[in-house]
Amino acid sequence: MRAGVVVAAQPGVEDLAVRAEELGLHSFWVNDTPMVHGDPFVALSLCAKATSRIRLGIGVTSPALRSAPAAASGLASLNALAPGRII
Repeated sequence: MRAGVVVAAQPGVEDLAVRAEELGLHSFWVNDTPMVHGDPFVALSLCAKATSRIRLGIGVTSPALRSAPAAASGLASLNALAPGRII
């Protein structure tokens, strides 16, 4: 069975990702909630640098608030930081 966790972009999010990885979780997701929490791409960048195994992804994003090219560019940048771990 695969288990993961979903969080909001917040200070210290990378510490949560490290702990999730230590616990053996498969994935770590950050929701894209503009104007409510921080930027998920920035948060996952921190997580990518702090972890080595766990898969990382954007939990939910809104095409009305973030264009497809902008999301694709952000995901490509994350993949450069954590090759093969971005979902």
